[in-house]
Amino acid sequence: MLDDMDIKLIKYLQKNGRLSHMELAKKLNVVEGTVRRRLKQLIDNGTVEIVAVPRMQDLGYGFLTMVGLQVRMSDLRTVADTLAANKNVCYMAFVTGRYDLLAIVLTRTAEEKEISALPSVLRTETFVNLEIIKGKRLMNDSSEIVESLDQDIAVRS
Repeated sequence: MLDDMDIKLIKYLQKNGRLSHMELAKKLNVVEGTVRRRLKQLIDNGTVEIVAVPRMQDLGYGFLTMVGLQVRMSDLRTVADTLAANKNVCYMAFVTGRYDLLAIVLTRTAEEKEISALPSVLRTETFVNLEIIKGKRLMNDSSEIVESLDQDIAVRS
C-alpha cells in the first residue's frame, strides 16, 4: 500500500525524473537512504518505471492517428496480435462501444499506411491528431520505432 511519502516521491519524479536521491531527500525532509529504499521498492513492485520519453516529433515521427477497428469476433485476438507486432502501433487495446480495438499509430507522414487492411477487419475509422491539448507526455510504447532509428542511421551511413 502506498503511503504519503511514496505518493510525494512519485509526484516529484513525474515533474522531473532526473532528480537525484539527495534532491528528493531534501524535498521530502528525509535521509537519502530512505529515498533510495523507497524508490527501489516502487520500481521492484512495478508501481514506478523510470524511462526516457522521447519527443517523437523530434525523431521524425510527428503524425499521430487513433484508429478504431471493428473486427470479426472469431479473429479478434489474431488481428490485435498482428497489428500490435507493427512497430508503428504504439498502443493497442480491446475496447467496448462501436469498435472492438483501438490503436494509436505513429508515422512520419500521413502518406505512410502502416495498418494494412486485414480480411477480418470489417470497418475502421481514423482520427488524425491535430493538436494535443493535454497529455503531451502520454506514454505510448514507441520503443520499437526508436530501436529502428539505429537501423535507419546505419543504412544511410
